[in-house]
Amino acid sequence: MKRRVCLVTGACGFVGSHFIDQLLQHPEYEVRGTDLASADQTFLNPDAEFMPGDLRDPTTFAPIVKGVDFIFHAASLFRYSASWDNLSAVNVEGTRNLCSVAMKAKVSKFVLISSAGVYGIPCSIPVREEDSLHPSNPYEQSKLDQEQAAQQVCEDGKLGLTILRPAPIYGPRNRYGIGTILRMVAYGQLPIISENVNTLVPLVHVADVVGAGLHLLTHPAATGQIFNVVDDTTYRKYELFSYIAPLLNTKIYHTRVPLLPKWLLKAVASWSEWKARNITHDLPKIEKATIDLMYHNYWFSNAKLKATGYQLIYPDSRFGLKDTIDWFKRHDWL
Repeated sequence: MKRRVCLVTGACGFVGSHFIDQLLQHPEYEVRGTDLASADQTFLNPDAEFMPGDLRDPTTFAPIVKGVDFIFHAASLFRYSASWDNLSAVNVEGTRNLCSVAMKAKVSKFVLISSAGVYGIPCSIPVREEDSLHPSNPYEQSKLDQEQAAQQVCEDGKLGLTILRPAPIYGPRNRYGIGTILRMVAYGQLPIISENVNTLVPLVHVADVVGAGLHLLTHPAATGQIFNVVDDTTYRKYELFSYIAPLLNTKIYHTRVPLLPKWLLKAVASWSEWKARNITHDLPKIEKATIDLMYHNYWFSNAKLKATGYQLIYPDSRFGLKDTIDWFKRHDWL
């Protein structure tokens, strides 16, 4: 039997590299990866075929998608302080380019890794797939526009589209987002945690993002559908910080002092972003978009995904975080 060809975009990145590793465990698939020619290939599995490409240039993708049956589109610009021009060029127009090329190449299935951020600040919880979408920052808006671009290209049904909306993703190889927080705790940069930081935080292990993607790839009811991907736990931020500190061999002191006003922290974040952009030419220490995460409850329903028969690998984020921290230690990432 001829093996089906799977293409993974963002193959050198956090989520994409995990997709490639897992696909290579399935002998029925040939695995091809693509990323920028300049991408760091440290975690790119050498058993996968690699073809460099640039989402901003559709001419580079015609040979890459040739003969491909399925695409897992994990490539994305994930940086809250990135400019809208860059976010739009990569996340929105890049996805439109890829879908159009895939359609012409007669690819049969396209799995898009979007973000639960498209819901913005929830009006009610838990958030379900049919709830309203109101992104609260440019990155989240770019992911919503990305979904809509893919849906527009795929609306005639010739290219089967499934969209995943993961909660914040953590796991081995995670440098940004949750990975940044883990390193800050390990370095003692978050020495105090207020017991008033009691809003809910949803998480999902990268293994479950990949697992859900592979599960839905061939599920008969997944085409044309959107699925939240999140674990079963509903911990509060205060609880999680208290849990991970001992695992990171550090101590966080507790206080009952109220949180600072959100407007003040956003002002500090604006200065941090300006300094990074104009002086240090580095990543900002704090970003405006992350402030909302501290002050609001986020909780997403995974009932639709689980109704398809998918079983979570890490239903409890405590165990996934422990495994992730162990990996960070083994690889000297802390």
